[in-house]
Amino acid sequence: MNTDSISAHPVSPRSHNISKLLEHYGGGRCGPIHFVGTGNAFYERHLIFDNVIDLAESTPRDQFEALARSVRDVLSQRWVLTNKTYESCNPKRLYHLSMEFLIGRSLANNVTNLLLDPLIKGVIEQKSLQWDDLLEQEPDAGLEAASFTLFY
Repeated sequence: MNTDSISAHPVSPRSHNISKLLEHYGGGRCGPIHFVGTGNAFYERHLIFDNVIDLAESTPRDQFEALARSVRDVLSQRWVLTNKTYESCNPKRLYHLSMEFLIGRSLANNVTNLLLDPLIKGVIEQKSLQWDDLLEQEPDAGLEAASFTLFY
């Protein structure tokens, strides 16, 4: 995995943590994890190829979608790896069906659970994005489904 964009900066505790994170998710286990700054970075790729939008003209909603899809790319790679592990180890599984449907918003939870906080902070700073504004663009999954049921 290429971490040239990270190692080109002076070494600081923060950049060291990001390098460790990149190594953890990359290193042949999950694939690339560059969010910004490379020709195949997730964020830029999603803005340009999914939304056909110039980076400078993107709206907060466009930025949210690109960032959410970027996090989904990492999550998908991890999910595939987890399923391979489950298949090889054949562990017991417990399934729980809950009547609770209001799962809320997912982006911030996924960023935290995937340990992507330092990487996302770098994206936010580099692209001059407003994290709170991006989070507000995500609809609440449970409320969206409930309003769909009520009005349709």
